[in-house]
Amino acid sequence: MAEHYKALGIMSGSSLDGVDMALCEFVRNEGIWSFNMIKAITCPYSEEWKITLRSLPGKSHEEITKTDLEYGRFLGELVNEFLFDCYEKPELIASHGHTIFHEPEKGYTLQIGDGQTIATVTGITTINNFRSKDIELGGQGAPLVPIGDQLLFAGYDFCLNIGGIANISFESDGKRLAFDVCPANQLLNYLSLQLGAQFDDNGFFAGLGKLNTELFDLLNADPYYKRETPKSLSNQYVIDSFIPKIEKADLTVEDKLYTVVKHIAFQVNRAVSRFPAGKMLITGGGAHNGFLVKAIELETKHTIVIPETEIIDFKEAVIFALMGVLRLRNEVNCLASVTGARKDSSCGVIFRP
Repeated sequence: MAEHYKALGIMSGSSLDGVDMALCEFVRNEGIWSFNMIKAITCPYSEEWKITLRSLPGKSHEEITKTDLEYGRFLGELVNEFLFDCYEKPELIASHGHTIFHEPEKGYTLQIGDGQTIATVTGITTINNFRSKDIELGGQGAPLVPIGDQLLFAGYDFCLNIGGIANISFESDGKRLAFDVCPANQLLNYLSLQLGAQFDDNGFFAGLGKLNTELFDLLNADPYYKRETPKSLSNQYVIDSFIPKIEKADLTVEDKLYTVVKHIAFQVNRAVSRFPAGKMLITGGGAHNGFLVKAIELETKHTIVIPETEIIDFKEAVIFALMGVLRLRNEVNCLASVTGARKDSSCGVIFRP
């Protein structure tokens, strides 16, 4: 008999576009999972929240703790607004939170958005803190979405998500592998702001530039690319290692954008070039950037698939909702083959209203 679950996934990415919420129904029938997206929305951040979240890594422990609670209340109130006129109600909320620190090599990670506060404000069981247990087991605590790629998007050979950081997931020798490929929208948005735009709409500015081989080679020489998998990139690493390389280059912003786009395409191809030609699903904000998608298409032998807008924008929120369901069932939702942990685990902390 089929089993049905309704869950709300909440995601906030490093690019600070806003809070993604996806209310989904999941069905498990004879061991196979499927889903239907009931309602999804992105709630843009106010300038105040953007400033707060950008500056929080440098704040005191007390300020971070206070903001953790405030952000939890903010998320809870967003959920209440989201569900106000919705006839379907979730059995659980699965919240990724917003990453402030992610330093697995040092044994810690922090995604703010207090789970108990969300549960109390909404009256709905809430699961958050999906990364810590995996790090305690010696893993990277990232990426987490490959479990959803495996269970919900198995029809694709590669699942590439282009957010602030681009990550990829695929099967190899019967195991799901995944890792952060390279910085993506975090760099593109950083440069676009210098031209007075929040992001490079469809790659318009990049299309005005040209390749600078010196910067291209410098970006590709970053030590991160020499590391073996499993591996993950932190926002702070991008700020410390990639931004200075771009800043030092005496180029127009358009040339920098063009070169970064080519860098992303090069690293994506490098990640999958050893595999036979297959289908690559691209999601995340970068899938809306036609110039970037074309650059990847030109670089690789794989067939690029751009899905419907709802999947592009809310795939990660959908997968976090599934991760919450799996956690409630006490089933594996974090794969050691992906993170490098000692074993698979069921990650996330459960809070009751």
